[in-house]
Amino acid sequence: MVKALRHFGASRHNQRKSPFFVVEGYRVCREALLRRPSWFSFCLLSESFSSSLEGEEMRGLLRRLGFSWGSISPGEFSGLALTEGSQGVMVAMERPVFGAPGELSPVCTLILDQVREPGNVGTLLRTAWAAGLTQVWLTAGSADPWNPKVIRSGMGAQFALETHLFPDLPSAGEAFRALGGKEIWCAMMEAPTTLFSPEFSPAGAALVLGNEGNGITCPQVGRPVTIPMPGHAESLNVAQAGTLLLFEALRRPSPSPAP
Repeated sequence: MVKALRHFGASRHNQRKSPFFVVEGYRVCREALLRRPSWFSFCLLSESFSSSLEGEEMRGLLRRLGFSWGSISPGEFSGLALTEGSQGVMVAMERPVFGAPGELSPVCTLILDQVREPGNVGTLLRTAWAAGLTQVWLTAGSADPWNPKVIRSGMGAQFALETHLFPDLPSAGEAFRALGGKEIWCAMMEAPTTLFSPEFSPAGAALVLGNEGNGITCPQVGRPVTIPMPGHAESLNVAQAGTLLLFEALRRPSPSPAP
């Protein structure tokens, strides 16, 4: 276990190529074990955490699931930890294979188009989970959803959601329409339609958020929508923009079918 974790943490290349990913922190590890027990590979506890109340609860959960664990000194654990404040518990999980979506997510479909900052991707996954989505689509070039920083900012969202990867935005748009989706909205800096416009119909649609610096790679796949900003800020953080758009989709009911 220790040797595998040292190799995993040695470089980002090792993390991307590894057959497993690492979850740290009591709450996120608990979420992973409860929601995706079939992905479990191994667990490592620091001796100080193991003797704490949360450590006792974690060991009880591992026993109920039929899993074993290893214990090492706090100093050894600190040398393996990938994030600050990991609390003395880490779980290695088998990296899942990206599959094709079989249906559309409730509320709307969120597509992250080359969103590269791990903190933004993790926050958007957590926001999507909070808004009632069951999956998030990403295009190649986006941050790996199993990156330690993405997992930390997602706070367990990865284990509640399905994530699907597409080679580019046009292929994601084709998959969306093949599953019965119709409207695709691309968040842009400027557009005739705003978040508050009556013609903006996000419920049941796809919402596309683009790269932090370059925006959406292929905006012609859908219709542009913007978030009005009467102040003098140049732009919103992509995770902030995604939160506004997702909860507007949640707020607006789907249009009633014609009688």
